[in-house]
Amino acid sequence: MSSPLPVTRMLKSWREARDPEAVPGFTARYGARRRKGLTQAELAQLTGVTEGWYGRLERGVPEAYSEEFLDAIVRVLDLDDAQRTHLFLTVTGHEPASRPSPDANIIDPVVSAIVHALPWPAYTFDSRWDVRVFNAAAARDYPWMLHGINVMLWALTYPEARLQLIDWEETWAKPMASNLRLALKAHPDDERLNQVVEEIKTRDEEARRILEDDVTAFTHADGHRRRLYLPNQTGEAAVEFVMLGRMKNNTRLMVVMPEDIAHQASASIPSTIASVLDGAPATPASA
Repeated sequence: MSSPLPVTRMLKSWREARDPEAVPGFTARYGARRRKGLTQAELAQLTGVTEGWYGRLERGVPEAYSEEFLDAIVRVLDLDDAQRTHLFLTVTGHEPASRPSPDANIIDPVVSAIVHALPWPAYTFDSRWDVRVFNAAAARDYPWMLHGINVMLWALTYPEARLQLIDWEETWAKPMASNLRLALKAHPDDERLNQVVEEIKTRDEEARRILEDDVTAFTHADGHRRRLYLPNQTGEAAVEFVMLGRMKNNTRLMVVMPEDIAHQASASIPSTIASVLDGAPATPASA
């Protein structure tokens, strides 16, 4: 009997080593596991393809596998750069494109320092929702950021987003699509913004429908509370989005705080302000 093909050995090994609990929302949909590993059917669903299509790849059947599909496997299996390169070379015969990364010249060093100092997930993004800087907590809870993906593209079109984000259409997709529509109306000639919108419409029919036909009116996420699943955590997590901005370069800072901590911090603001006005030292809210 001939030995398995290199791609078969690689993918089977990586798939069976993946901890399902590290995939946000996996346990909620598929149930708890006693051991590690994803099945072919599960990996196919998580990457947005049929089980038959994924199975052909793992069996080494030559096909025109898209880079998008291969990168979906990379994200779900949490492959590192060396593994990603090995997968692409084995399947396509060429190295993958470099992961998108922002030009260091456009990163605000002051805001970047704030982002990395925060204990909660935090990231900065521009007016097209391209991520610029994110901290270790954001990479832990939202690993898609490690792949240079636009916020809107991920949330509205990626299969993993619909697994991680609870009540995806009503709570997440419709408000975010409303944000995107407003931005495009305000800046109709913005090339990158138009590119993001068109890619969303092309990639996902449901997202296209929401963008074009939904009438939800929503201006920003600041102060909005939503529920989602986080890696290696059981049950739902409730978070509050705290959004700040720096005027001179339109840098937007998003902090995703646990809902209870955000509520505690909000409740302490009046007493903190009163202490400052009275000349007494202000006591920050504990976290």
